[in-house]
Amino acid sequence: MAGKGKRGRFARYWPRFLLIIPFGLVVYVPFYNRLEPALGGIPFFYWYQLSAIILGAAVALTVYFLETHITHTTDSKPADVDASGTPGDIL
Repeated sequence: MAGKGKRGRFARYWPRFLLIIPFGLVVYVPFYNRLEPALGGIPFFYWYQLSAIILGAAVALTVYFLETHITHTTDSKPADVDASGTPGDIL
């Protein structure tokens, strides 16, 4: 049974490993510390950084959707709804 718990934990959190992609894009500066090739007159350094930001946002959104799909967090009832299904305190 202990093995199943570890597997379940990995299955739940594996999308977070995708966050390594945007980190890897910007961690090694000598890769993109140059001017050429220019894209529309904009040096490589600037458009690479902008594309890394956009890709990082896309990866973060993907991780969010994958985790909510795996954990089914959108299907659960809010904490402030009691057993009768009505929100708030009923006296």
